[in-house]
Amino acid sequence: MRPPRASLISAETASSLTERALDELTRIRAAYEHPALYPMDDHPWTDHFARLIRDEVSVWIESQSDITDIHVVAAHWRAASLLSPGPVRAGEHPLYDVAWRVYPEDGEQLLSQLLVAECVWKGGWPALARGCDRLAQARSVMKLIVTMDDPMSKIGEMSLAEACAFRINAFAPAGDHVTLAFFGSGSEDSWRDEAGFTLFDYVTGEFRLRERDATDTP
Repeated sequence: MRPPRASLISAETASSLTERALDELTRIRAAYEHPALYPMDDHPWTDHFARLIRDEVSVWIESQSDITDIHVVAAHWRAASLLSPGPVRAGEHPLYDVAWRVYPEDGEQLLSQLLVAECVWKGGWPALARGCDRLAQARSVMKLIVTMDDPMSKIGEMSLAEACAFRINAFAPAGDHVTLAFFGSGSEDSWRDEAGFTLFDYVTGEFRLRERDATDTP
């Protein structure tokens, strides 16, 4: 067996493609619904997000001239038979809600896991804590947790965003890149004026996380 090689795809690239997928998810769905309307199992927003990630990765791969590895986005697809073919394969049975993985041309072994995501749309801190614990155990270039909640709400003396980041930090090795995405509906009782995601970036081992400005280019 060949030795595994380091991924040449950065956390910044994974983060940028993720942000585009979340923006598109908002554009398509947020005008008429929000994710807390659905039960957590077989969630349409999670399925749609996975499809959009696959689309974004496909466009990115087609813009590169030197990629020969096999790219796979694995998810619990609601209707896998309806997925169109493309440069990124649709994998099934992921350990996490969504996972972007890379294999060599012969498919012999996993080379890299570029993204793992847990979509915990509701359930508050108890559900988010379990999602953070799952992410903390993952080996990946970037970890993502997605939820519908106010990131500034309090969990003890910390904000919810800080509590999520430091929960992952408690077990994950230093240097892991984490993105936290909090959806607000833009309604009168929402913490956001407009529907969409507020994103935070965190690197495990650090003492603070950074809210991503709308003009940032990760």
